[in-house]
Amino acid sequence: MSNGRLTVTKTPTEEAAMKLSTPKTELPPSTQLRNAVFGGSLKASFKVLDLKRMKRSAWFLLLFGVSRFPWSSSLAAAAPDLVVVGGRIVTGQADGTIREAMAVRDGRILKTGLTADISRLADSSTEVIDLKGAMVLPGLYEPHVHPQMVRLAYLQDPYKELRSIGEIQDWVRQRAREVPPGEWIRIPRNEITRLKERRHPTVQELDAACTTHPVVFDASRRYVFNSRGFAALGITADTRSLPPSPGEALPGDTILGLQTQNGLSRPVPGGEIILGANGKPQFLVTTSPQLTSRFASRRTWTEEEEEEALLTLHRAYHAAGITTIFERGAPIEDYRAYEKLKAAGRLSIRARFTMLQDFKSAKDVENFVRKENIRPGYGDDWLSMHTLKIVADGGMHFGNTYLSEPYGPKRAKAYVQSDPNFRGDLFPTEKQMADVFGAGARLGWQMAVHVTGDGGVDAVLRAMEAVNKDLPLKGKRFLLVHAYFPTPRAAARAAALGMCVDTHPNHYYLDAPFVHDVYGREWAERLIGLDTWIRAGVPVIISSDHMVGLDPDHSMNAYNPFRAMYAAVSRRTESGEVFGSTQKLSRLEALRAMTAVPAYVNFEEDKSGTLEKGKFADFVVIDRDYLKCPEKEILRIKPVRTVVAGKTVYLRQ
Repeated sequence: MSNGRLTVTKTPTEEAAMKLSTPKTELPPSTQLRNAVFGGSLKASFKVLDLKRMKRSAWFLLLFGVSRFPWSSSLAAAAPDLVVVGGRIVTGQADGTIREAMAVRDGRILKTGLTADISRLADSSTEVIDLKGAMVLPGLYEPHVHPQMVRLAYLQDPYKELRSIGEIQDWVRQRAREVPPGEWIRIPRNEITRLKERRHPTVQELDAACTTHPVVFDASRRYVFNSRGFAALGITADTRSLPPSPGEALPGDTILGLQTQNGLSRPVPGGEIILGANGKPQFLVTTSPQLTSRFASRRTWTEEEEEEALLTLHRAYHAAGITTIFERGAPIEDYRAYEKLKAAGRLSIRARFTMLQDFKSAKDVENFVRKENIRPGYGDDWLSMHTLKIVADGGMHFGNTYLSEPYGPKRAKAYVQSDPNFRGDLFPTEKQMADVFGAGARLGWQMAVHVTGDGGVDAVLRAMEAVNKDLPLKGKRFLLVHAYFPTPRAAARAAALGMCVDTHPNHYYLDAPFVHDVYGREWAERLIGLDTWIRAGVPVIISSDHMVGLDPDHSMNAYNPFRAMYAAVSRRTESGEVFGSTQKLSRLEALRAMTAVPAYVNFEEDKSGTLEKGKFADFVVIDRDYLKCPEKEILRIKPVRTVVAGKTVYLRQ
């Protein structure tokens, strides 16, 4: 049946035996008191429905056997648009409340409770979804994605997750059969930390795959080419400067990068050439657009194609149960593109933007917000911005995360560095960061900082503490983004400043074996240390940092929320290893780290993040019991239906 808005569907569950019973919450390993964001008790006291009343509810539905309740015409003015009945609705509240039914009106939750009570609110215009015992979760947040990067990559080149150098070679051979001779073959972005060999491919290995096309492997700022690729760029063992293309000028400064000093690295204008033991070029290190544009995609596309690529991504997010995304670092132009989507009525996902800029001073911040005429909270419930972001250090995956100690021989070898005393890159000074953070705080902006290494976190915290002396930061919810290697001391300092953390269990799932072998076991046990933050009272959100590809499990930083929650709950890697078992979260904590806590971090806890009266009717119906299924089954959970503002945006066929 249809009421002209949505098709009424009685959704089957894949587990017919799913029944209402008291779920046993898995306790987190820590015996420390959790902060208020996660609830004040270690045991979630789930509120379970009265089974006798549930049976009466089932008889009520059976008796009428329809998805409309026409006798309630007197309630027409107050009737809900939608009621959801006969399920297990996990509200996401800290006490673990579970309801049986829910009513929705005007995109918000009208009431939750028992099926019999909620059903009485419906009239002939109300859509009714019978869950048949299935579980409902609050709409999932993806609090760190880069959709415009995904969109551009989607339009430029095909993406495939590659997990070994052999797979890379096979992929290149296949592309060589598809791409006209002489055109560049760009290997999809795949981190060396996730390759079986845990290293970059060599020039010789790329030559073995292809000599008819120039080939490039992108490891973010560090590029490996086959021989034909180096030749196409005019790079040889004797290169002293990189020849510009016609009409092109290269920057004069050497890019900050590997601090190699043994003669096997040659700085050149705009980058750095690293020579191998054979004296031939092995890597080009650069961030110069004048250089990277030479092997970038030449494909062009229309504005309509760009828009459709973005909408395709949104549909993929909905199919994963995601109802709200945080674009965690974009220029203002990307926000304007979303404004166009919203104005055209095509925005089905809630989007929260973080503006990424190379701020080095308070004046930079002031000039930016004045020029763009923006303010904190700019936008509405569908599209808004509250956050400004800077980059403090580099990255673990490409070898310049700023550590508290020198890299040493093993790490230097893995990342092809010749200076074992290298500690990573810290881009702004602490004084510059303090100036920027102070300006953001005075203007009412939430400040987010890309910082990956433990040494980088210490530097950021010192800058925050300097600001806090004159301008208290409590309540401003400033954000550490990534923060891979937390310590109890750093977590306590962050808590004292009222800070929050945005980090990625999926990185632990895939990268912990590399960190164990290259950094050491203690580093692997600290990697994505969720419990370290929570125990100190720091709200932590689970995210993916999704960048390239559409597959929820096989993208660059895959965005499947249930894989992230599995990693947080089990602390198991892809290969089944466990490092740092004390970092495990309970299932409720992991769920709240993708629902209630992101809402809190974005100052919208009063209207989102849990399924309570007055809040957004954003929810996802799943095909098995997240709270009670065997731990490994969390990986297999699939959404059946995703709803945003009371409207179905995804329905599994």
